Amino acid sequence: MHSTVDAQPEKTKSAEVRLTETKNIEVKSAAVEAKLTPEDDPCYSQSQMEGAIDKAFDYLNTKFCQPAIWFDSFFVDERVEEDARAGTIVRWYNDFAYYEKEGFKYRANLNARLNLPGVTKRLKFILDSTGEDDPFAFIRSPDDNNERDIGLRYDWYAKDRVSFNIKANFKPKVEARWRYTYPLSESTVTRLTQKLYQEKKVTGESTEFDIEHAFNETFVGRWSAVAQYENRDNGWEFGSSVKVYQYINNKQALSYQASIYGVDEPYHYVKNASVSMTYRQNFARNWLFFAITPEYNWSKEDEFSERVNQFVLTFTIEMLFQNV
Repeated sequence: MHSTVDAQPEKTKSAEVRLTETKNIEVKSAAVEAKLTPEDDPCYSQSQMEGAIDKAFDYLNTKFCQPAIWFDSFFVDERVEEDARAGTIVRWYNDFAYYEKEGFKYRANLNARLNLPGVTKRLKFILDSTGEDDPFAFIRSPDDNNERDIGLRYDWYAKDRVSFNIKANFKPKVEARWRYTYPLSESTVTRLTQKLYQEKKVTGESTEFDIEHAFNETFVGRWSAVAQYENRDNGWEFGSSVKVYQYINNKQALSYQASIYGVDEPYHYVKNASVSMTYRQNFARNWLFFAITPEYNWSKEDEFSERVNQFVLTFTIEMLFQNV
């Protein structure tokens, strides 16, 4: 992220100015300098219909997108960005974590989403070592073991309120994802995501629902709920989280989160619950970040095991390259 220089005092800036100027260098200024059309702005929305309802949708969709996409870009949360004409992103980060009951742990992760040269921009190469494709990724602990995912994604359709893509990897796994987004007001937007997938002999589906609200120029909140079913022994899985983002300046932000995750087979119980806070800062270079996350976690491996309650402190160093 680049910093911007503005003689106007920080506290007097309006919600629109403060939350949209943070995205200026990445989107707005780039569009002006390259003399691009409005359609190249990831927050631009224009319905095919000319009715009053459709024009209102365009206005609300564009207004809310600007703060939401900045926070998701800064914290590298793809729940908004993956439908915002996102291009290339390469993310390499290292987690140094201290677990009160288990001691120190280290994990290196590499995620990439690349447009293939000489091919339509709808086709992307995907490398994921952190399980971000998992519908419960926003709940999982950084120490959770996830399989490396290498494959291709084709963004079949992305216009107005609806997007649809197909993804295939080498597990092998084929997944179809449909998403519908609807802004309720200039400050509130809802998002429904449905996935169907086939992985070897396992057939599954997941339903995700998000509702986001911009409280003011500093805070944006998100409530997320997920239900997933697979035709194997684990049956239904459920998860929910509440997250609040706090804007400090172009290089600093905070997020606060509480989450819960449970299963119903072979026994019905809450498998994991946690509360955490993350401070994230860009430093030295626009592609260098560090983050500090204190967390308190309640986890249980199965119905008969003893629940483990422990404090976790994670320090992250990250290199992030993206071209949105």
